[in-house]
Amino acid sequence: MSEKSCCSLSKFVYFAAALALRFALIYIADYVDNNTETFSYTDVDYEVFTDAAKHVAGNGSPYARHTYRYTPLAAYICLVNIWVHPLAGKVVFCLLDILMGLIYWTLVDSQLKTTKQKTCGIFCFVSLWLFNPVTFVMSTRGSNDNIIALLVFISLFLLLKRQYVLAGFFYGLSVHFKIYPIIYCFVFYFYIDCDRAMIRQGKPLQAITSQYHFFSRNRLVFTIVSASTFIGFTALFYHIYGEEFL
Repeated sequence: MSEKSCCSLSKFVYFAAALALRFALIYIADYVDNNTETFSYTDVDYEVFTDAAKHVAGNGSPYARHTYRYTPLAAYICLVNIWVHPLAGKVVFCLLDILMGLIYWTLVDSQLKTTKQKTCGIFCFVSLWLFNPVTFVMSTRGSNDNIIALLVFISLFLLLKRQYVLAGFFYGLSVHFKIYPIIYCFVFYFYIDCDRAMIRQGKPLQAITSQYHFFSRNRLVFTIVSASTFIGFTALFYHIYGEEFL
């Protein structure tokens, strides 16, 4: 077997193990929730998402569910709990976890240069996500917070590919999903069209404007698309659900 084929097989086993771990925890969580009165593994927000999805499935508003304070997209994702199975939303969250791992893998692969670095480096870095107890417990408990990380990493991946329109869309979507990714806006903005050589020389401030103006075309495209995506989703859901959405 060639080295490339062996690596592909190892990668498949690696991701299969990460997915199997999550599916096992979903099963264990269901058992614990149904057989233990004093302890619940599942996040209470998962029940909130599911109840909100019931209202949506009945052509109602997710905000008819008391304490629902999220984007309607969270309820839309959990419609699978109504249409397929009560645990289907957790499966979706876990699959998105794996997608995040694949994107993380591609990012690390693009940054590491030598074969020796890639052999152990990628597995080590990606394990910080796939086999991190914090991340796999969140998705198996039914928290959707990992989706925010996924959207931010997709934005980062697209920025590295210089696909500024798509990067702006996914970044705007991440801020819509939950507001706190807004803290990355300056980092993303300054990274676009910066002088990477100057960054390596320890001159980050000069790197921002050494090649292009502060308001370069690509920076403006990313900013306009990001803001338009956020405003667009806000306007759409305000139109559908009114003041309760705001």
